[in-house]
Amino acid sequence: MEITRWIVEHCDQTYRKGNWAGNGVLPSIDGVGTEEASWRPNPEQHTIGEIVLHMAYWKDAVTERLSGRPWKHSEEMDWRPVPATARGWEDARTELDRAHGRLLEALGTLSAKRLSEVVGKAWWLDDGQARVIDFALGAAHHDMYHAAQIFVLRRQYKHR
Repeated sequence: MEITRWIVEHCDQTYRKGNWAGNGVLPSIDGVGTEEASWRPNPEQHTIGEIVLHMAYWKDAVTERLSGRPWKHSEEMDWRPVPATARGWEDARTELDRAHGRLLEALGTLSAKRLSEVVGKAWWLDDGQARVIDFALGAAHHDMYHAAQIFVLRRQYKHR
């Protein structure tokens, strides 16, 4: 299988089902209702709804970087509140799913040659340079991190 096709499938599989480390994003939000999506266990904790919009924001950030368009972080857009209504929660889930679709579309246009192209700075990498492959796979890692966070919040909500 070609590496770029594998990356697309890996990112989609991680979102829709999960990977060896655990369940993915969609299983983590399956069955979450409006009240649970808006519940905040303490003032410093993000809600499930906020985490969902945060994931959508970063999927779009990766899409922009992969497309070669300039991108600048916006704290205001990164962690946004979700109205504690059925419509607010539905809109957040829809935004996440659409952002995921845009990411898969951008990933699908990549050539194997582009994977090593530097597209940004990376404080977390030894050479300080983020390549296309770092962002492409990082999107899946980000999904797994936040899916686990959502599962923890759901357990806390159940036993509150």
